[in-house]
Amino acid sequence: MSSIPEKMKALVAHAPGDYRLETVDVPRAKGDEIIIKVEACGVCAGDIKAYHGAPSFWGGEGSPSYIKAPVIPGHEFSGVVTEVGENVTAVKPGDCCTVMPQLFCKTCFNCLSGRYNICENLKVIGCQAPGASQEYLAVDAGLILLLEDMSFDHGAMLEPVSVGVHACRRVPVAGKKVVVQGAGTIGNLTAQAAKALGAEKVAITDKNAARLILAETCGADYTVDVSKKDLSTEIKRIFGKDGADIIIECVGLADTISQAIRIARKGSDIIVAGVFAEKAAVDFGLVQDKELNIKGTLMYTKEDWLEAIRFVKERKIQLEPLISHYFPLTELPEAFKYIEKNPDAMKVLITP
Repeated sequence: MSSIPEKMKALVAHAPGDYRLETVDVPRAKGDEIIIKVEACGVCAGDIKAYHGAPSFWGGEGSPSYIKAPVIPGHEFSGVVTEVGENVTAVKPGDCCTVMPQLFCKTCFNCLSGRYNICENLKVIGCQAPGASQEYLAVDAGLILLLEDMSFDHGAMLEPVSVGVHACRRVPVAGKKVVVQGAGTIGNLTAQAAKALGAEKVAITDKNAARLILAETCGADYTVDVSKKDLSTEIKRIFGKDGADIIIECVGLADTISQAIRIARKGSDIIVAGVFAEKAAVDFGLVQDKELNIKGTLMYTKEDWLEAIRFVKERKIQLEPLISHYFPLTELPEAFKYIEKNPDAMKVLITP
């Protein structure tokens, strides 16, 4: 530990908009823990919504609290192992890794059924437990995945890739015609994951022309600017009279989920991947009349991460075009403001 300082900088969220750079103790590895020196940390849409006080993140009326303040944010990250606990044998100092940020109880019904991503007592690093917006981080060694021949930037982006992979595995996409609503980072990666998993055709929608161009660069078969074209008409033009088999909502707005229900073919599937900052009123009469299959998707399992790593290594999923900007840890609030002011921004990374 001699080369590791006793104190470090950490960005601590105390309340919406109240994120403070503080000096805290560097953790020490105990038992099954390892210490990671954080090399890259991604900013996601959820981080932005939390910063701006979305009720669903801070426990608004009738909503659970996803943020337990004070907390250090940051759940998409990679780094170098600097210290291991006395029980750790599979990892050593110097190993490069990324981390699955789920803390699950291992005893509830879902954990025992292998669906620990929806653990009844789920906590998430960066939301209810210290995250990666600090220089060093202690995590359970069982949560890490070693990075081989992969940059720290790409290692930090494996988390949103895994989100997309999991969404596309909620209903098998192989051989299917898929529409992804929203061409932000998650939408782009979900569309790429659908292609990597064997979807016949993938169309992606947005109102942002730059994001649609990027999605096409990353392999989307079709793009639809819904600010200019009617999506229902475009789906029939692209896929034929039977339309899409699967719609994946990656925006998290009442308008987009309502649109999905409205345009979906009877008996088809809708996957809800968007993070909703507020409650959405939807037409369940239409859901019933069309006998639609609506499924939520939350986070991922280790199998999704392994697929994500494979797809990135095989270049079936492109990450480099999605990196928009870098900010140092000391300027994380500025990163939030940058994203808010730049609608074309995709993945912003925080570096030491």
